[in-house]
Amino acid sequence: MPVQRLARVGVRSLWLALAPALACAAEPGPTTVPAGNARFEFLTATLVRLEYSPSAAFVDAPTAVVQRRDWPAVGVETREQDGWLSAASGPLTVRYRLRSGAFTAANLEVRWKDRSGKEHAWHPGDVDAGNLGGLTYSLDNISAPNLPRDGMDLGSPVDDSIPGIDLVLPRAQPGLLSSSGYALIDDSGTPLWNAERRGIEPRRGTGQDWYLFVYDRDYRRVLEEYADLCGSIPMIPRYVLGPMITDFNFEYFPGSAESRRPDFMRYNQQYLMGEVARMRANHIPFDTLVLDFAWHNYGWDGGYDWSPLFPRPLELMSALHERGVKLSLNDHPGYIHTDESILSFSDSHASEVLAALGRAPPAKPSFDLDVSGKWSFSTDPRRGHWKPIRTDAPWEEQGYAGYRGIGWYRALVHLPAQLPGKLYLYVGEVRRSYRVIVNGKEATPSPIHWPQRLTYADITPYVARGADNEILLRVAPDLEARGERRDGILLGPVAIRDVEPPARITFDLSNEKQAEVFMRQLHGPLMQQGVGFWWVDGGSGSVDMPGLNKQLWTNKVFYDYSAQATGKRAFILGRYGDWGSERYPGFFTGDTYSQWPVLAYEVAFSARGGNVLVPYISHDIGGFHGKRIDFDLYARWIEFGAFSGILRMHSAHENPREGNVRMPWYYGQRGIDLMRRYFTLRTQLIPYIYTYAWRAHRESLPILEPLYLEYPGLEEAYRHSHEYFFGTEMLVAPVLDPGGRQTVWLPPGDWVGFSDGRHYQGGRTFTARYPVEETPVFVRAGAVVPEQRASDYSDARPLDALILDVYGSGTGQFELYEDDGASLDSDEAGRHALTTLIHTVGADGVHHLLIEPSAGTYAGQPARRSYELRVHGAARPSAVSVNGLAAGHLKWDAGRVSASIELPSRSIHERLDVEWR
Repeated sequence: MPVQRLARVGVRSLWLALAPALACAAEPGPTTVPAGNARFEFLTATLVRLEYSPSAAFVDAPTAVVQRRDWPAVGVETREQDGWLSAASGPLTVRYRLRSGAFTAANLEVRWKDRSGKEHAWHPGDVDAGNLGGLTYSLDNISAPNLPRDGMDLGSPVDDSIPGIDLVLPRAQPGLLSSSGYALIDDSGTPLWNAERRGIEPRRGTGQDWYLFVYDRDYRRVLEEYADLCGSIPMIPRYVLGPMITDFNFEYFPGSAESRRPDFMRYNQQYLMGEVARMRANHIPFDTLVLDFAWHNYGWDGGYDWSPLFPRPLELMSALHERGVKLSLNDHPGYIHTDESILSFSDSHASEVLAALGRAPPAKPSFDLDVSGKWSFSTDPRRGHWKPIRTDAPWEEQGYAGYRGIGWYRALVHLPAQLPGKLYLYVGEVRRSYRVIVNGKEATPSPIHWPQRLTYADITPYVARGADNEILLRVAPDLEARGERRDGILLGPVAIRDVEPPARITFDLSNEKQAEVFMRQLHGPLMQQGVGFWWVDGGSGSVDMPGLNKQLWTNKVFYDYSAQATGKRAFILGRYGDWGSERYPGFFTGDTYSQWPVLAYEVAFSARGGNVLVPYISHDIGGFHGKRIDFDLYARWIEFGAFSGILRMHSAHENPREGNVRMPWYYGQRGIDLMRRYFTLRTQLIPYIYTYAWRAHRESLPILEPLYLEYPGLEEAYRHSHEYFFGTEMLVAPVLDPGGRQTVWLPPGDWVGFSDGRHYQGGRTFTARYPVEETPVFVRAGAVVPEQRASDYSDARPLDALILDVYGSGTGQFELYEDDGASLDSDEAGRHALTTLIHTVGADGVHHLLIEPSAGTYAGQPARRSYELRVHGAARPSAVSVNGLAAGHLKWDAGRVSASIELPSRSIHERLDVEWR
């Protein structure tokens, strides 16, 4: 290369590094390398944006996924040679063939070197065999046949067809972490924020907008850069880390035969409060009651009126709050590929909402003939065996329990001579499909598309005026149904009217006005009354904008409104919306089958959540499809849940006659004792977990870490997908075998059994059998784990007393985080406190635990604090002193190899040196 050309390269490199600051110091931007219709932006030295536009119209606005545009300048050297542009930041080099059009493997490559000096290259279309996995939209309907068979559970479920919504679960996108050392995000089609940041708009054009991270195996760096690009994990309300119970997983629809049955109506507000009282009486702590579908009055027709099962909802919420229980409600904003109605026309909010949406109220019929009581039934109409039948219950409940063939319904309806110009036969819920024959001629009903109930047929051409009319319905049963069968006409109306049914009420949450009406008018009043957060069950059908991830945007609408309405931290339970989902915790994985392989898959899936920075994953503990399950499976699921991001039991009953078979008393005293033990443990560990929630927020690290995040250079860390770190002090290896056997690999170092105080040497694998009430958890030797006292719920007591568990010998440090558990401004000074705990062991074998003065303040902070020191996995201490003065009485538990001693209350601003030998 000529000397003059080298000089020009150097000058251009300096300008690229300084240009953003010189152009506008108040609005910094990334280092940009233009190349005609292509543009390369170096956001960091290891993160580059690769953008191509056929019209050279590049995007500077934030998108629904990518939030940050103000990046500091990066030193970049560029050169042009033989028609290629080269731009190098030091760690990575981009090469692009100038004027060659859209990016392909032939005209674009990115190169970098790993720590050993080996060079790597990426080209568009490369398949990354080293990617460590991402998350699927949900785990709905998975069972053993859908799961990978490699024993690692790293792949996506296969052939998982989700009933009702005509969706085969898509494969997960690759995650951020890869042993290949790179990750790619394609943001090409994502809608853009408008100039006022009030709404989003579809992206125009067909360009390419990619983000490539290169990081060798520095996994922490890529997680941090991703959070800088797409948004960090917010702080969550502290109470959501406590146990949750879900109930009322069935549908209530007014006027149905089912809703009038005494054994249905008994499952009501009074029954529910009895279950809450029973939990409290058995000292099983929990923080949140999640009400499933039956709180809605109109079931799948949609509604925000309380069902008659809850005659006094304000009293319910008050009673729950008095007992320290928060309330969450299930909501269905819209499933993909369905005709789901979101708001029934019978709901008390309907007229106000229709007016706000600019829709006219539905037309009222001038002719309305109820024909629901005129029907007879036959399994073989050729023989003429017709018997009376109701149209509000399945034929199985009316004398045809074992029948699986075609069902025929027949009615003779006399119509007057004077009729309106149009007549429609309305038929309520039919399972599964039907045909209509009027006076021997077939009419075409509207299609049945779950969960739409009401169907209708234009029968005008076929009816006889002033005469009797024969109407036949040929009903095909649901041959694919699992469990209880319900076939035939299940629910009214069954009528003849002169107007078509109105179009269902739905909402497009990408429309600013519709989203505002949906949240303010339907959800706002309930939140003002005391609803803590929303379970966003569905949402992939509630958004209509090209390129926009429907679930992501639905989650955003619910999450943002919740914070706005309460002025406090928000939380939701929604399915996964891909990139950007970390901004809207948490993630509900859906309706799985209750099987051992499913439990194993959930363990690996939860650890893998760290690969896309999703720390708050909530499974249905115990599974969804499965009714009452074997106690061993029930116990192992609860044990896993206690060491998960979110612990939430889920009801598994389709009608109230079955009861909530996830409650512990279905297993007798053994079930009560097991749930009490692990729910209590979960509640006591919240100071530890909440500190890691703070770390997730500040440092963009997950709470459940796959082993390779801590040990990226150890190949063995990649082979144990069913183990994970819970924080960095604990390693959890849930039992996934009915016989209680578990094989565990412990990373290098010394470890102590969490429950038994036994010592384990790391860097090896061992197999052991664990009793059903025990689960393998190990703590790094020297670690300090803070706990709070046992209580009925997470914030029942102030943190004026702490339990400090110290494990074995070695050095450990923990920085305890505290705040008021709810404020949005906890990042600011004066809104949180940090207390450093340091454990050391001297050459003489003397242990020291230093409790440094608390730094910072927050509302409700205790001025004084007592401690209970618990020493695990060490010899019985001969003496304990605090700041040189002898401490009180020491208790010793030889079976658990554990000693404990109470330390009197002192100022949180006093430094304590606890010594034992």
